[in-house]
Amino acid sequence: MIIIYGASWCGWCQKAKALAEQYQLDFDYRDVDNPGIKDQLKVIIPADAPRTIPQIWWHGRHVGGYDNFAREIEETLSNYGQEPC
Repeated sequence: MIIIYGASWCGWCQKAKALAEQYQLDFDYRDVDNPGIKDQLKVIIPADAPRTIPQIWWHGRHVGGYDNFAREIEETLSNYGQEPC
């Protein structure tokens, strides 16, 4: 499963959601405007990660932001001999 921490006002967060939907990936979107979710993110984010959103986890592994997420999808597809949409 993919977990995307983001906010409705964040364009990159919306792009990350759209990308997951485009590839029909199973994901859970967590809105950091909810104080409990924001506190949860503060606890789990790696110390060396930027303090920006979106922050994305792919099967328990921290991927990072939108660009890293897009690259992860491309690499995963190429490993299975598929081309990105």
